[in-house]
Amino acid sequence: MIVYKSDKWPNKGRHIHIFHSRERVRVEPIHTHDFIEIVYILSGHSIQTVNGTDYDTRHGDMLFLNYGTTHAYAPKDSVSYINVCFSPETVGEAVVTPQNAFSILSLTAFDEMRSNSNEERIRFSGKEREEIEEILFAMLREYEARDTAWNSVIEHYLCILFAKMLRQIKRDLPTVSQDGIWQELSEYIDANLDAPLSLSALAGKCFYNPSYFSRVFKEKFGVSLLEYINRRRIDSALDLLVKSELSVDEIGARCGFADRRAFSHSFSKHMGCTPSAYRRHIKK
Repeated sequence: MIVYKSDKWPNKGRHIHIFHSRERVRVEPIHTHDFIEIVYILSGHSIQTVNGTDYDTRHGDMLFLNYGTTHAYAPKDSVSYINVCFSPETVGEAVVTPQNAFSILSLTAFDEMRSNSNEERIRFSGKEREEIEEILFAMLREYEARDTAWNSVIEHYLCILFAKMLRQIKRDLPTVSQDGIWQELSEYIDANLDAPLSLSALAGKCFYNPSYFSRVFKEKFGVSLLEYINRRRIDSALDLLVKSELSVDEIGARCGFADRRAFSHSFSKHMGCTPSAYRRHIKK
């Protein structure tokens, strides 16, 4: 699979890349990238495939693609679009604030963390569409002109763009709640206990600042992210020790522990005995 990287952008060292493209018949095969991408359709008709789902896109449709998302497209006729590509570092405190942080999470959760959602597309029409296009073309002009403080100007436009996108998402998906989003995060952790679940990895999925993500997570769950993950891994290990015939090493690996020693240490800390001793006790 093709992987597009931000270090290949025309302006090395920059955290944002904006361009206006017109495609007639060129098909873009499936690919992914290490940056976040906003695709806005100005005209034409194309099939955009995001994480294996096809979207019939036309004027006013916007796709928000988190990094790591798979993407491909096939124009049905001449297509014009604007792309805004940026790294998570671009999104500073001016964009992600305590007031909109949960809404931002709902926006960025269009990846495997929201596997039950099939709506990667945001659709604008009427006056909202005109306003979105004014913002995008203003960002494009700033990017191309590179006048004084252009980075700061684009950041502020990006903040407005996010606000417009979040407002539209709230209209389209009114049932999305803060509690529902955090529940999905909890379920994502449970389903990926054997994967790397570090603070930076989970914060990066939502392009939160890790320290801010850590703070709001603890406020929500009452424990730190690391402690929460360890507890869920121990709970999973307890279940497997009782209900399965897997070896202790296999259970430790399945629950995300680096090795037998790490599993035994963490288990003993929580349960007061080793995994093997616990299993012998239960069987008696």
